[in-house]
Amino acid sequence: MLLPADRRGELTGRALAPGAGAGHHGGMRVLLAAIRCPKGDIEANLAAHRALLAEAAAAGCALALFPEMSLTGSVDPVAHPEWLAGLDHPAIAALAGAAGETGVGACFGVAERSPGGAAHITQLFAADGHVKGDGEAGGVQRKRHLGEDEEAFTAATEPVIFSCAGARFGVAICAEAGYDGPFDAAAAGGARLVLFPAAPGLYGRRTGEASWREGFAWWEGSALGDARRHARRLGLWIALAGQAGSTVDEDFPGLAALVGPDGEVSARLPDWRPGVLVADVPGRVP
Repeated sequence: MLLPADRRGELTGRALAPGAGAGHHGGMRVLLAAIRCPKGDIEANLAAHRALLAEAAAAGCALALFPEMSLTGSVDPVAHPEWLAGLDHPAIAALAGAAGETGVGACFGVAERSPGGAAHITQLFAADGHVKGDGEAGGVQRKRHLGEDEEAFTAATEPVIFSCAGARFGVAICAEAGYDGPFDAAAAGGARLVLFPAAPGLYGRRTGEASWREGFAWWEGSALGDARRHARRLGLWIALAGQAGSTVDEDFPGLAALVGPDGEVSARLPDWRPGVLVADVPGRVP
């Protein structure tokens, strides 16, 4: 059911998946945040992330998924290199601290400037007060398959497996949903859950409800189509959270959803508007 937004003006609604709130039944509860992420405004985005981690904790969630480049906003490294963030940025440490304080693991995104100066689209996982993951990658999954208009970024090659509350998971970032490799690597690494953060900028500004519906229809078909295909062929749970709403020069079609291993959408937000979805991934994800 949809619940009214609270004082956070950019959230127009929130949804509680059927069955959520009644108990975990050995599974893991997740909060999927389809939120507006202003470009270059790390302080505002950090505040929004912190507030949602507190909300996730109150709802009994073990994990919160934020969109691609959620902390920095969707940055063009050519037009605004000053908006890129190194992994030593204080906001990342602050968000990791908030994850530790709330007890909720946070998967969030940045437009990253590496020490060597390369730009990456990067998703981080923070828990217990710090960014963490298996192996040398240390809680960082950089995008391996870049989308259109992302030529200024540098693609990565290595997959990373994360764990939260006993659940192993992988991350496939936005355009990576069009490729089998990121999902195959997650399944091969023992993950039964893949997080799918996204920020698909729409071509042309949205000028009214009809144009928002048009943009959302494209993304809904693309994102859920890819998620359902990978879920069915690999027996995965797939959790999606995309950027939503208007920024200074680009609009985003939102959508948060949870897709089950049978390829069916078990929970979702209804449209392009910013909101949060709380859902249970049934059963222990080994």
